[in-house]
Amino acid sequence: MFKSKIFNRVLLTGSFIVTLFIIAKLSGVLQYAFVPLAGNEPTIKRKSFIFMTNILPYEKFKMIAYNQNNLDYPQGAYVQRLIGTENDVILIENGDLYVNGILIDEFNVKHSYKIDRGYVNDLLSKGTEESEIFQIDDNYFITQLNDKELNDNFFHERFINPNTNQDIRKIYHKDWSADNFGPVRVPSGKLFFLGDNRNASLDSRYLGFVDEKDAVGRVFYPKN
Repeated sequence: MFKSKIFNRVLLTGSFIVTLFIIAKLSGVLQYAFVPLAGNEPTIKRKSFIFMTNILPYEKFKMIAYNQNNLDYPQGAYVQRLIGTENDVILIENGDLYVNGILIDEFNVKHSYKIDRGYVNDLLSKGTEESEIFQIDDNYFITQLNDKELNDNFFHERFINPNTNQDIRKIYHKDWSADNFGPVRVPSGKLFFLGDNRNASLDSRYLGFVDEKDAVGRVFYPKN
């Protein structure tokens, strides 16, 4: 009889927890997703899980999930950093981000770097995949690095693509690139997103502004 009571209590508690979890999932209070791509590295690692909620405020400079509705690109839920809200002025100059004229450098973002073969071998030995390194001539390569990954024992320099990006031009009708973009003012009711892996992210530079109503959750894990 005593064991039966304990079993029933455990079963009831378990059912209650499962019910709460289902309610939280369906209401958006607790959401989770698998991230297959590297557009937000190093903050969100490729092939990792994230956890989100719709009860935290959608603060600027936090990772926010939104429904991507641009028909020219794969649709679905995207997760990127909220950079601009209504009336904010966004400018990217030689890869540096400015919001309302203020340099925003508080995030551990990745940028494109030109590196030599020795640096390539060092990165490969530390686990970087070959697909993340692009050869541009016999001696040099392009890859994405953050400040913590820079190694002064090897040649490296920021790589700024000077060419107009036609996908960006299609959206904003300006001769801009990923590294030299704007200035542009965020319209009423809209949001502007960027991935932390700046030269490997399909974000508002290519997709355009996002409707405020399409934001669906704020990432609380990993911390950002």
